[in-house]
Amino acid sequence: PKAEVVEPPELPGYEQAAHLKDEGNEKFARGGDFVQQAMESWVRALDALCAPGRAGVSMEPARSKPAEDPRIQELRVTLLLNLALGHKQLRQWRDSVSHCDEVLRIQPENVKALYRKADALGELCSWKEAEEVTGQLEATGEEGKKLATQKREEWRRRRSTAAKQQKKMWSAALTDPAPKAEVKEEDEEPREKEEKEKKEEKKEEVATKVAKAEVVERWVPPKVSAMSVFDLRRPIIEWDEKEDFNDAIWRHGLGRREVSYYQTRALPLTLLAASGLAELDFSSDLVVHCLLDGNVAPFGKPHDWSTFLRRCPGVRSLTVVYIDIGIVPEQPGREPAMPYGTLLRPTEEGRVGDRVARAARFLGTYRQFRERCRDLPGLVVPQVALWADVPLYGFNDADFAVRLEALDMLSEAGVPSVITQGAEVSEPGGPPMTQRLDDHTILAMAILRLGLAAKVVNGWQWNRFIVPLDQGEHGILAAHALLAVVAPARSKSGKPPSASAVKARLRQRGVNVTPYRFSRSLRNEAAEKKRREQWEAFSKHLEQTGRKIGPAATPEERNLQAM
Repeated sequence: PKAEVVEPPELPGYEQAAHLKDEGNEKFARGGDFVQQAMESWVRALDALCAPGRAGVSMEPARSKPAEDPRIQELRVTLLLNLALGHKQLRQWRDSVSHCDEVLRIQPENVKALYRKADALGELCSWKEAEEVTGQLEATGEEGKKLATQKREEWRRRRSTAAKQQKKMWSAALTDPAPKAEVKEEDEEPREKEEKEKKEEKKEEVATKVAKAEVVERWVPPKVSAMSVFDLRRPIIEWDEKEDFNDAIWRHGLGRREVSYYQTRALPLTLLAASGLAELDFSSDLVVHCLLDGNVAPFGKPHDWSTFLRRCPGVRSLTVVYIDIGIVPEQPGREPAMPYGTLLRPTEEGRVGDRVARAARFLGTYRQFRERCRDLPGLVVPQVALWADVPLYGFNDADFAVRLEALDMLSEAGVPSVITQGAEVSEPGGPPMTQRLDDHTILAMAILRLGLAAKVVNGWQWNRFIVPLDQGEHGILAAHALLAVVAPARSKSGKPPSASAVKARLRQRGVNVTPYRFSRSLRNEAAEKKRREQWEAFSKHLEQTGRKIGPAATPEERNLQAM
């Protein structure tokens, strides 16, 4: 009888990941601008794999992790090595090291990963670490020894070349133009030897500096942390834990509850979350300047500021001034929604007993607001500024200058800024996805860090209190998805930064300054159908094995499924 052929088990996501890997390889081979597109394909391929995700995301003990199928592991390693190579092409050395480290967690003696990590560390002039990795590479066998020898010889030639390039300059710099004093014949040899040694030391020092100067490392966005409810607890805040910390509402309920629930509550709760993360104290008479851009504001429903008052009993009076700093487009024959440069009378927008929240509105630049309202000292200087999903560059350089001016004026007044940005997040019950930063959020981060040298207190956080807006390519487009608190600080020169100066700093680190464009809310139907089919097959497999899905599952089970 013929032996029975056992088909290997179907792997959810494997076929799509392999296709995306090949697609990325084709783009990478074309070079130029296609390298970035290739890397995006490889990242999507990693997302498509349904086995344990990238290193460091699991909170389960190692002994509880199920064994990963060798085919998925091999494909994952290939994709991570490809990403390391792609970052090398873009001169993003630290990212290249990071992807190599992920491979080495899976396969500690992977020759390609060790070689590419050593190469990237050499480009960063981290010679000690580079030599350690080269030693590990050498210990893997004959191939590793050969590659380690080649790499050390390459580094030696590089240092030698850098030294020769500076030889003439330093020879001239170290030559004493003054006439030499007469010396005894027996003293000439020791003196010449000493001068030669000094020159050699200078050459070596210059060679190291030149090697470091040659490194033009592209800027890499900072890591974004998941917001923990433990970090939000403070004596001055009385959270409604059954509502505010309920995952059934703020995670699994997205897209299932009325969107107005999130629109009215998310921003007030985000301000409280910022207070918890950065330890902001609020006075009993609190004034908040909420800056927004009406051209990109995702919704216009009023916020329920009584939500804030109920959780912050120390605040007796809350005044929120909405300042729309967006450029007003010309609309012939139509009256603007509100008069430009005029402060609208505050209206009550929340009450808890005798404690009241009021909101006023102004359309114009922040400088215009300060000048027009200088006779209202209770409104002009806030205790905190809240930038609600404002794209920090905007649509053009004029937009950018308005935003930089506002940031500078707030810093001069010693006012901290709470900044939120939109992003695409996972859809409850949908396929797992890696949360990514869009180009405008990355640009905002770069403007703050590189352009303004701003200090972000406790780093960027994935916000708990978000507003679902629409379906994106992979998940849900959400408002207020990222949160940061920026401490006030003036530039060392004491002058406000110019738009051109900030843009120059960004370009030096490879950051593209691009005008804001609206997020795409339409999905690729074919890719989405394929992704959905894979997820349904995976869910069916879980049900057949008696494992629950979604909110009904235990936290441990949800962690495993999210991987």
